[in-house]
Amino acid sequence: MSADACIYGGPVFDGTRLLQEGAVVIRNRVIEEVIEGRLVPSAVNMHDVNGRLIMPGLVDLHSDTLEKCIEMRPGVFFDAEFALLSLDQRIAACGITTFCHAISFADNELGLRSAAHAEDLVRLIKRLVAENRFKVRHLVHMRHEIGACISGFKPGRILDEGLVDVFSMMDHTPGQGQFKTLQSYINFCEKNYDLNAESVYDRVEKKKQLQADGWNRVVDLTQKAKGIGIPVLSHDDDTEQKVNRVNQLGATGSEFPITMEAVLAVKNKHMNIFMGAPNMVRDRSSSGHLKASDTIAANACDGLISDYYPECMIQAPFLAHRKRYAPLDHALSLVSSRPGKYLNDKNKRGHLVAGAPADLIVIDTSGEWKKICQTWVGGQLVYRSP
Repeated sequence: MSADACIYGGPVFDGTRLLQEGAVVIRNRVIEEVIEGRLVPSAVNMHDVNGRLIMPGLVDLHSDTLEKCIEMRPGVFFDAEFALLSLDQRIAACGITTFCHAISFADNELGLRSAAHAEDLVRLIKRLVAENRFKVRHLVHMRHEIGACISGFKPGRILDEGLVDVFSMMDHTPGQGQFKTLQSYINFCEKNYDLNAESVYDRVEKKKQLQADGWNRVVDLTQKAKGIGIPVLSHDDDTEQKVNRVNQLGATGSEFPITMEAVLAVKNKHMNIFMGAPNMVRDRSSSGHLKASDTIAANACDGLISDYYPECMIQAPFLAHRKRYAPLDHALSLVSSRPGKYLNDKNKRGHLVAGAPADLIVIDTSGEWKKICQTWVGGQLVYRSP
């Protein structure tokens, strides 16, 4: 009996190996087999990619793009469901088939970052998933702010309800982490939120008062996350002391470490490191911290994540290869099989192997900037461009 679909006629990266030519056979929404060479089995739907690259759909562990889609300009808000459905189409065009919305839980942060709004977004995402309204797979990455007083809300509730797929802890208190100096935090707030220095000082004092208690409260949340088997990440690690602390709490990964001291400490703890794809594309950090290329060149990076710019995900590995930071197969694994494996996903997201979900993309690699030509999710073609 013929398979549902066969995608053939180009090189194939299966998550580990880069084959000069091959074919991917899909049956019942999963990968049946990957064939090396020019042998092409019959299928109901035959798709010749004409020399373009076939690889797993991209796996994005952390993106807060939704915030910008809802609040396109400061104080200018759009309906969350409209923003989500519009973003879903954009993500499909980016070749991202598994997308983790990084939803921030805090009540004294800026913009959309409040606990009540965050819970509403989580429930909306999960409802639209249940209603089969999305083209790609949407997951929830719960970001818990250490220096926040989340009044009237119990963060553990959505963990208990099974609404979270990834958990991370972050501490944006000035004097450490992303904001090493008070002035760097003031500059950030003035630039992005049009706040004056006096209001920023008040905010800083509140965060400092809450910081110590916040680290005590996060223990229960990390234990809950570990207990239900979802990965725990830390955010903006800057020192060996910080890495040791989050590792003791259960963190198995570090997002955006900002110093090489932290990178070495993370590796000594056998934790994963995830850097920003926009950082790799620009070859510099937006905050002036560690470059993603430095970690890739040191073979210390375990994955790239879109952070705030999904279009960077497909460009980053090719740039890393072109600049000789990594072989192409290794670079491609940073946006597919490696982050897929970190999700503790038995379905092997980010891989093209027998039994894995038929999530894959077809890429035109001929130009300086790579182009997504096809995106398949669960064996269905959800995006196509000439």
